[in-house]
Amino acid sequence: MKLKIASYNISGGFYEGDQSVDFFDKEKSNDIDLRLLNDIVKIINDEDIDIICFQEIITTKSINYINMIIEKTNLKYEEHFELSPCHIIENTECGVAILSKYQMDNIIKKMFINPMLSKTTSSGKTYYTFDKGLLISRINIDNNYINILTHHGFPFRRFNSTPEDNIKTFIEFDNYIKEYNPDVITGDFNSENFINMMPYTKDNYIKTINEATTDDGMKFDNILLKHYCIYSSKIIQSLSDHFMIINEIEF
Repeated sequence: MKLKIASYNISGGFYEGDQSVDFFDKEKSNDIDLRLLNDIVKIINDEDIDIICFQEIITTKSINYINMIIEKTNLKYEEHFELSPCHIIENTECGVAILSKYQMDNIIKKMFINPMLSKTTSSGKTYYTFDKGLLISRINIDNNYINILTHHGFPFRRFNSTPEDNIKTFIEFDNYIKEYNPDVITGDFNSENFINMMPYTKDNYIKTINEATTDDGMKFDNILLKHYCIYSSKIIQSLSDHFMIINEIEF
């Protein structure tokens, strides 16, 4: 059978073009903009997506982005991992999530070691790297199982650093992948060169996306496959500051 898997960093739910160019010192909003969620729901339904992995999705129950999507699609099962405050919406937390048409179990949640990078802006405020991590779920499809990992990497460039300066983070991630052996890896790696810093992953997985996945031309988001045949890949642009990526695979 064919299976459609998507990955998408929704940046707290802000619509493309609404975020300030300056990552720091932005005014947090108290308003929830549902335009992006309505577009996500439409794409899930139009594309008939079976599994979608989110990064920077708000997990605060009073807002409940996840339930809004579940209520309007066939993705009736969810697992999420709350990681850090959302830097966009006031008084909210965000993290990663997996939504699926099929039941999930064997949930694994791991926090990455925070490098505690900091940056002081011209206004005198000091910002530190938020916690990041990974979520793994085993999905039962007619008594056949697929293990999917999603994650969110640290935005090193926002702190005047580079992924290569923080290679220990990628080695830690590589070791988790070797330990848990997921079939599919999704997420926002926040690095274009991540695969070359993760030797086990490089030798055992195939990158499926080789195009820009952000509105500033970066190749940060990807879906990695271990042994499945891929029928097609698709990038849906201009929703948030990241694009949604979709793979259709043989399962």
